[in-house]
Amino acid sequence: MNIFLNQMIAQSYDAFYESPQGKTTDALEKKLIENHLTPAPSKELLELGCGTGHWTSYFSQLGYRVTAIDESQVMLDVARQKKISNAEFVLGDASTLPFEDESVPLIASITMLEFVNTQKKVVDEMYRVLQPGGMLVLGCLNILSELGKNSHKDEVFKHARLFSPSEVELIVSRFGEPRLSYGVYYAPDFQLLDNTDRQNQVKPAFIVASAFKTK
Repeated sequence: MNIFLNQMIAQSYDAFYESPQGKTTDALEKKLIENHLTPAPSKELLELGCGTGHWTSYFSQLGYRVTAIDESQVMLDVARQKKISNAEFVLGDASTLPFEDESVPLIASITMLEFVNTQKKVVDEMYRVLQPGGMLVLGCLNILSELGKNSHKDEVFKHARLFSPSEVELIVSRFGEPRLSYGVYYAPDFQLLDNTDRQNQVKPAFIVASAFKTK
């Protein structure tokens, strides 16, 4: 079941980012993603699983021209209402992308793979359309973190299949030499511990991985 086809979920999805903790979490995640995008080979970016356009807006602010794909019309309706510049929103399935082989220079996908039933097909499609020398950037949720341990209690995350860092590394290794970064260190009470002396007592919730396609 794709929970993001639900209009109530779509309308309330961005509420987390307006909370104090959500704003801090968002800033931590964006810093990690931006760091991985720094050596990107192009300003033409394909975003898979764009949802309400939260990350689309950020990519646009960084100067990227974004083609943003999602299979949920209600999520795209929210995204289009934001009037994000340099962004085109497309209703589509990431497992059957409407692009030619090796035609895309840069792909980003943030916490989408967790929610698809055909993960292998989606990764196969990413590989098919990405140009040699092109770059893949993934943002994934860590099943070993406090978020992962408690995902079954959350109305959204209970529908997700989260990853371990080694699983994320394996996915990206198919494309080329993987680079991984970590952040959003939640304590058991979900207090954020990033940049504190308690950070290393827990596993990070957010994994960013990237690679340049070598063949």
